[in-house]
Amino acid sequence: MKRISRSVRGPKVKRHVRLAARPTTCDTRPSAHGSRHDIENSLTELKKDCSTVSTILAVGLTMYRCEIHERCDGRCGNFNGYEQNPVIDQEGLLISLLYPGHEDSKTQTTSGDTTRDKKWLVQENLPPLLYFPIDSLGGEIRLLKVKEAVFRVDVVECELITAYLGRCGDFIALSYCWGSSETSEVMLCNGKSHRISTSLNAALKACRESAKTRGCLLWADAVSIDQNNNSEKGEQIPLMRRIYTEAIWCLVFLGEAEPLVTQGLDLMLRLSTIQRFLKESEHRSILMEEVLSLLPSNDHTSWSEYAKIFRSPWFSRTWTLQEIVLSKQAFVGVGRYVIDWDSVERSLAFLEEHNSLITFGSRHGPVLQNFLNIINIQNIRKISESPDPSSALIAVLRATRHFEVTDPRDKIMGVLGLIGDIPHELRSLVDYTLSKAEIYHRAALYMLSNPSPAHVLAHAGLQRQGGGTSMPSWVPDWYPDDLHRNERPLMFFRPETFDAGGTQFMFATKPDTDFPARELWIPGFCLHKIVAASQSYESLRTMMGSTNSLSLAVCLAWVDSARICLQSRGAMVYDDIEDAVARTLIVNDLYDRRNATRYTTAIKNPKQTFRAAIARIEDARRSEVPEVALLEVVSLQDNDQIQTYIMQMKAAMRDRRFALTDTGYMCLVPGCAELGDSVAILFGHPSPFTIRADSVSSYTDDGGVEVVRAVLIGDTYMHGVMEGEFLTEVVQMGRKPCVIALV
Repeated sequence: MKRISRSVRGPKVKRHVRLAARPTTCDTRPSAHGSRHDIENSLTELKKDCSTVSTILAVGLTMYRCEIHERCDGRCGNFNGYEQNPVIDQEGLLISLLYPGHEDSKTQTTSGDTTRDKKWLVQENLPPLLYFPIDSLGGEIRLLKVKEAVFRVDVVECELITAYLGRCGDFIALSYCWGSSETSEVMLCNGKSHRISTSLNAALKACRESAKTRGCLLWADAVSIDQNNNSEKGEQIPLMRRIYTEAIWCLVFLGEAEPLVTQGLDLMLRLSTIQRFLKESEHRSILMEEVLSLLPSNDHTSWSEYAKIFRSPWFSRTWTLQEIVLSKQAFVGVGRYVIDWDSVERSLAFLEEHNSLITFGSRHGPVLQNFLNIINIQNIRKISESPDPSSALIAVLRATRHFEVTDPRDKIMGVLGLIGDIPHELRSLVDYTLSKAEIYHRAALYMLSNPSPAHVLAHAGLQRQGGGTSMPSWVPDWYPDDLHRNERPLMFFRPETFDAGGTQFMFATKPDTDFPARELWIPGFCLHKIVAASQSYESLRTMMGSTNSLSLAVCLAWVDSARICLQSRGAMVYDDIEDAVARTLIVNDLYDRRNATRYTTAIKNPKQTFRAAIARIEDARRSEVPEVALLEVVSLQDNDQIQTYIMQMKAAMRDRRFALTDTGYMCLVPGCAELGDSVAILFGHPSPFTIRADSVSSYTDDGGVEVVRAVLIGDTYMHGVMEGEFLTEVVQMGRKPCVIALV
């Protein structure tokens, strides 16, 4: 089959429905879309393509039936096969392989062959591999050539050579999940023993066996870079962009295969084939029902086997991003089996475009976030093409907040290859003698110089920092101890951003301080003090013992806590209190005009919709399953205002408290905010911030400007000031701003 280019996805799916043909009003008479004969031919060709991918998969897998020898020719007596065709079930999916294949006759084994397994290598008592310095600054790297083996249990044996990028010829970059830092396996490298992880050992054995990689030069970071030499690591990491862009292709190794992985791979290829057809066919609206009939029923085991492929931790790791984003071409290895990366993306694109990705992912536990991570790769590809490194860095860090690392410092180091030519200021961060706090601190100062410096503070504050950190409160913690601390900042809740602080962002660091500076000075107004607040969503969830992050009972308890908070209110600035509450709980995002999305309905009357949403949740609480998640409460078929309101309220309340200020405003403040904290408007920032007075009180400088020293708590929604209303008012009144010194 010819290679198909990467598909282009539509908007992010927010609607959650079962896989079904979308209704269409198109006239199904053939005159409008071509002859009925053409339409039937298209469907016939699609059916043939689906059958072909299953057959090719079956034939390809016959090379791997011997569990004793690699590249077995079938004459060793251990070949696990029969002279039959592959068995295809009634839904057209491959369920087993039952005929032998003969790759070649060169590897016929004899009884005289002996295994060279791990036990044998330990008994050899070989000295460990010693690394010699290489010219990293000149582009020199190390490449592996893995030697063939007779038995599957034989240890990996390779030759390690050095070469210069641009002059080293063709090589393949190996991408895999490191997993545990324990090096429990051992390999032979240039005749010496070298300890490696279980995951790398499996990946190298897969490369040794596959006809696609056998005999090729490989780049594998854990062997190609001396992991015990921090200086070399600091010099080689900046080369990774060149390494992955110059490799002929990248092999993504997901780990060992599940027993029935062939079903999942077959379904993946079928979904990919159908998605390609739908993108290219002019008859897609007419044929949708027939096309969907080519897929197995929802309870078919192939769906669960397909989901298992995405359980691999590879999909959630930060380091693997640059490896797939920068590669010219990529293939995916699952155990001994290799398929193209485009099939992975196209299969998920099909589920996304047919509104079933979220529902399907939710049914299969941890794979949902991995699905979303893969879809996010398209966005990261665009970011990596940005000409401005400072803008690209914060955009990549924001896009990868749900990706994981073993070493928190790698949240920065692991994405530097995605931002183009690394400037000197960032190259200095590739230093494993620096602590996490030092790297994050220096990166924050660098990113404040980019065209969107307000993005830095949006991700900062105590609400997003892990416990016990020594970083200033205005420095983002890109790897906090709790994942919920890294939730989406308010300024990204809607496409049409807020405008509380105007458009001119100004900042300075405290004069006469050593680098990196610990105080960040920003002009603004600090005129609102929190006098009442509800309990936070996370504290209620902990108190109620709920393990469900979207617990229905906790959501209702949070709303009840907000109502109790309102009872203590004094004079308010709003004419309609209930309308203000309804808008505050969804950060006034009505999904209209520029904020409208494909899968939502505009909220025309927030007050009435709020009442209806609470009633719907109450009804669900009285159902047979009261602890159902909000995701299951909303209608999965009718994309109405109530569904949209509940979805937005759920996102807004996460790790936040409903609060009132002494100036009569309603707010959504960080969950760690306290009574007595203040809400400040910072010049140039779209949303206000909750701050807390520092132990060293405010003072007036020599120029008569008030300086308020404070700790940044986090971004805040304050109803009635988000479009610049308050800032305009105080400027017209002639109020002088103060300087807020964040520490």
